[in-house]
Amino acid sequence: MWDNLFNWLQKLGRALMIPIAVLPAAGILLGVGNGILQGVERGAINIQNELILFVLQLMGSAGDAVFGALPLLFAIGVVIAFTKNDGVAALAATVGFVVLLGSMGAIARIFDLETRTVLGFETIDTGVFGGIIIGIVAALLFNRFYKIQLPTYLGFFAGKRFVPIVTAFAAMATGFILAFVWTPVGSAINTFSEWASTGQSQPLALFIYGVVERALLPFGLHHIWNAPWFFEVGQYTTQSGEIVRGEINRCFAGDPTAGNLAGGYVFKMFGLVGAAAAIYMTAKPSRKVAVGSIMVSGALTSFLTGITEPLEFAFLFVAPLLYGVHAILAGLGFTILNVLGTKLCFSFSHGLIDYLLFYFLGTNQLMAVGVGLVYFLLYFGIFYFIIRWRDLKTPGREEEEEISPAGVPIPAEVSTEHALGHRLVLAFGGRNNLTNVDNCITRLRIGVKDSGRVNQAELKAMGAVGVIVAGSGVQAVFGPDAERMRAAMDDYLAVAGPEADLETAAAAPSPAPVVPPTPILIPTLSDKEVADKAHNFIEALGGVANIKDVSAVAQTRLRVTLNNGDLADEKGLRAGGARGVMRTNGTFHLLVGLGAEQYDTEMHAQLAEAQLP
Repeated sequence: MWDNLFNWLQKLGRALMIPIAVLPAAGILLGVGNGILQGVERGAINIQNELILFVLQLMGSAGDAVFGALPLLFAIGVVIAFTKNDGVAALAATVGFVVLLGSMGAIARIFDLETRTVLGFETIDTGVFGGIIIGIVAALLFNRFYKIQLPTYLGFFAGKRFVPIVTAFAAMATGFILAFVWTPVGSAINTFSEWASTGQSQPLALFIYGVVERALLPFGLHHIWNAPWFFEVGQYTTQSGEIVRGEINRCFAGDPTAGNLAGGYVFKMFGLVGAAAAIYMTAKPSRKVAVGSIMVSGALTSFLTGITEPLEFAFLFVAPLLYGVHAILAGLGFTILNVLGTKLCFSFSHGLIDYLLFYFLGTNQLMAVGVGLVYFLLYFGIFYFIIRWRDLKTPGREEEEEISPAGVPIPAEVSTEHALGHRLVLAFGGRNNLTNVDNCITRLRIGVKDSGRVNQAELKAMGAVGVIVAGSGVQAVFGPDAERMRAAMDDYLAVAGPEADLETAAAAPSPAPVVPPTPILIPTLSDKEVADKAHNFIEALGGVANIKDVSAVAQTRLRVTLNNGDLADEKGLRAGGARGVMRTNGTFHLLVGLGAEQYDTEMHAQLAEAQLP
């Protein structure tokens, strides 16, 4: 049940990224237009040309229209994420949202409830939450009724055409319920908004926001946490009387109290760059060239765009301690800039591009650079010290270099343009193992039947900086390349033949002899060391009866599935010889160094021996 809930939440998180993806365009229009106009009003910028002023007003109004339609965009984004991008489902969500607004407006007039103008309707303003709710309703109805059969004389309305109709009626019922439920819910949201956006509690609220946001990022759930902060926290009334909510909306609307999430700039533009420098400086001399190229690429991505996953996943799995320190420093960054009075807008993430585009909308902007430089030194010093002190196996410090797999030869029937898609499909266990193919900005999000068939070593050889397995969901972090990777899989699957199924591909004759790679001698451990560590692992994992399955899923890693994950002792695992521990629900990944197959064999032997009468 928990795996299904986790997978559903991950899909919801991805759905929320769809409307958020339009914010850079809307933010540029609104931010640049309003930002320059505000500079003109303050006398900081001198523009007399009427045409230029008209263009700026046009840009501001165009961007404002997108932000005003965000609830509808969320409804569409949610429904297409849960219905495999179906256009009829998007139409149903649009119909449902309009009916929802009309229904709540009618009930509000009858019972004298407070209303606001939303997309031209005088209705109860539920913000983006109303869009998310109706998107989920439309998705559930689509998946239930898109194949419905009706009597012949009603055949025109059968199948997908039935979905917008039933969604309209469901939206009426939803509107009736929300009209009465939203009053206490909205009051609670407003109370939280006031606590988080004003007064002495704001620094603490921002610290909590930053720590939780980083803690949820490895699981892809941070988008759910971000949504209320971006679009609901705080309230501002514009000169025209329009009420806007949320840090992003208020900042672009000219609210002088908005821009409180400025702290993201200090750790994304500066802090993580310092962490990358520390990882490079602590790498072994023989590995510095390879590690340097990875760190420079990740640091530039974080500095320019605010996309941090390529760097964070480089140390998340091998050094969770560093990630914990990073999460705390990130939270402090938000608090520090808030206390110093720095306000900065952003449209998508906190990178140099956003900083320059929306500079004129902020206050005390250069303070972010000053604090950022301190953060660079702080991250560098802390990461360098902890890596040396704890002898953490960050990139370039592994005791033995992991050997990349040779991969499966590309069959003759796979064209060159589909080679990447073919390789990705096989790495995820073949076409017959896939249940869903999706992506967000930095990750492939793949649904699989059997996660044990996923070749994580192959994915990492293709450039993934991290692979997360949670139940039937697999996330491979490729950074900004994720969209291209997903497109390659889609294009290949559309034309794939039997070679796309892993068993067929593995058994298919190669068009030409494949020269096997030169054998590489891997240092082995003594029998006593393997036996002792395997015994330690079994005890720390809760004993023989608690272990459901053990398998070596890479040359350096064991995957252990437990009956009860709470019985496992992570400190005991590390003390017993594990170099790293990663937990996802009841599954534990143990980094044991080269020779994982030996540990696998030994643990199976000890488990079998313990079960003998």
